[in-house]
Amino acid sequence: MTAGVEGLATWPPAAVATVVAAALAVGLTAVAGLVGGLWAVLRWRRDVAREERDRAWSRFVWTVDQACDGDVGRAEVGFASADVMYDMQILREGDAVLGTMVLGLITGRESE
Repeated sequence: MTAGVEGLATWPPAAVATVVAAALAVGLTAVAGLVGGLWAVLRWRRDVAREERDRAWSRFVWTVDQACDGDVGRAEVGFASADVMYDMQILREGDAVLGTMVLGLITGRESE
């Protein structure tokens, strides 16, 4: 094979079509792989954020349940947990407003 366009002109049309189709297939596969990889990373990050939010809310609910319990020991554990949770600020974004308000009510502290 000769280099350049002159050599390509001597190829049969079917061979040129095959090479062009193969090049397009490689390019399309690369684009599909990049889009699929990006989609997987975005979904993974969204799932991690959702799991972190769920865990934070389960800790919050457990703390409120313990603080509101009639048993003195459990209530003390709930108050201590609420006090620590108030300082840690594990709830994020819109959840933090309600969570901080409830924890402030339990601990008797005001939000800053």
